[in-house]
Amino acid sequence: MMTDTTGASGYAVNAQYYDLIFPSAHRDAMRAALGALVSGASRVVEIGSGTGLFTEALVAGLPAGGEVFAVEPAPVMRAALTTRLAALGDPPVTVLPDDALTADVDGPVDAVVMLHVLTHFSPADRQALWRRWVPRLRSDGLVVVDVQAPQEPVAVPATVMPGRALGRRRYDSAAEAAVDGDRLVWTVTYRVHEGDRLISEESVSFPSFVASDEVLHAELREAGCEPVTDAPAGVLAWRRR
Repeated sequence: MMTDTTGASGYAVNAQYYDLIFPSAHRDAMRAALGALVSGASRVVEIGSGTGLFTEALVAGLPAGGEVFAVEPAPVMRAALTTRLAALGDPPVTVLPDDALTADVDGPVDAVVMLHVLTHFSPADRQALWRRWVPRLRSDGLVVVDVQAPQEPVAVPATVMPGRALGRRRYDSAAEAAVDGDRLVWTVTYRVHEGDRLISEESVSFPSFVASDEVLHAELREAGCEPVTDAPAGVLAWRRR
């Protein structure tokens, strides 16, 4: 098992399984939420684009002349991202191989989107994140994140997440979390099956910082934003004052 208490190894294990085990219903709900909140925004920054599961939805919602800046520091995830985007032809997406605290764009933006990435930021790093990106928003520009789970640092028992099949092989994962002070350490085991046989399994552990809705509302208010009270289920959103 690879244990990564710093996050330095990125998605070296996770990337090859990421799209195969991501729940399709949750993916579709997040895409629909982006359509409701961000469609029509001309300049969108997506932090932690990963394999591009949601980048496509952002591109679909752009008006003529719009563009997306896809921030993805992990090389293995970025490889999947650029491959997905290249298959779209010539989408108006600029891929930035930087992290969220060093990436930059020219001029103001309409929205900053962070789905399934906020767990990697410590409280201090979240403060730096808001200081960096909220001032880059236009007036009434949006910050969008997914609702964090769990909402407090509590142990999570092992849970199997069914995945997809490719050809003869089926993929799933089992995840559990242990409390480590004010954060969690998740261990995820990715499994490959063929018929009734377990072909292989790989595990990785990584730290996870917990941020409740209440905490995020307080942080974003302090940063100069007000909550969007009718945001779709599963996401939180704020507008810059």
